[in-house]
Amino acid sequence: MRSHPIARAAAVTARQGRLVRAPGVSRPLERAITGLLAGLGIGLLAGCATTQDPGPASPYFRYPEGTRLILNQTLEIQPGEASLRLQFGRVVPRNGVQEQEPHCILEIDTVRSTVQRVEPDVFAVIRVERGVWMSALPAVGALRVGLGDSSGPTLIYYQTEFRLRSVRQPGVRSLLCQSNQNAAGIYPNMRHLTLTEIRQALGAILTLQLPDQRTQDGPTTTQARS
Repeated sequence: MRSHPIARAAAVTARQGRLVRAPGVSRPLERAITGLLAGLGIGLLAGCATTQDPGPASPYFRYPEGTRLILNQTLEIQPGEASLRLQFGRVVPRNGVQEQEPHCILEIDTVRSTVQRVEPDVFAVIRVERGVWMSALPAVGALRVGLGDSSGPTLIYYQTEFRLRSVRQPGVRSLLCQSNQNAAGIYPNMRHLTLTEIRQALGAILTLQLPDQRTQDGPTTTQARS
């Protein structure tokens, strides 16, 4: 997600194990967010160091080289848009997303006044990044941290972004999968989505395929290449 309509939103992204201050976020605000996250024990990437890579069931699974995203049907991006949203295995409108449930955003490079189509294809996943995007500082228990006229908790997205590459369709940029983790019953166990949750959001429209699963997904791959 590149922007959010809430005014004076604080966008914070975790990249390469460090906290990056988004444009327009002041240093005092950055320090406040960093301190709050540290106090809550929120892991921005893979949490504590481990001697063994987490498996596919982990929200911090390391997607191996050779992972692919297969589009199994034509998708239409509406005029004036550069993205579409998928949830529960179907395309949903921007205002129809259930933010606390897993959902994904497919993004292209262009905005046009006409419908843009993304055709069935096989996209190489060239990079995977995890981050946290916040619209405001949350309230924790009886403690409410205010920024100007900002009041209370809003949205905390835990994001997994797959950067894509296709020779046939170079304008298809990325797939961003996320959910709002600032919800009752989740704190303090905020986390990124698992592979299973991402696949459930995509349904049969898109297949997130690991290298060792290519043989079992052969028919779908063949269809996408045709």
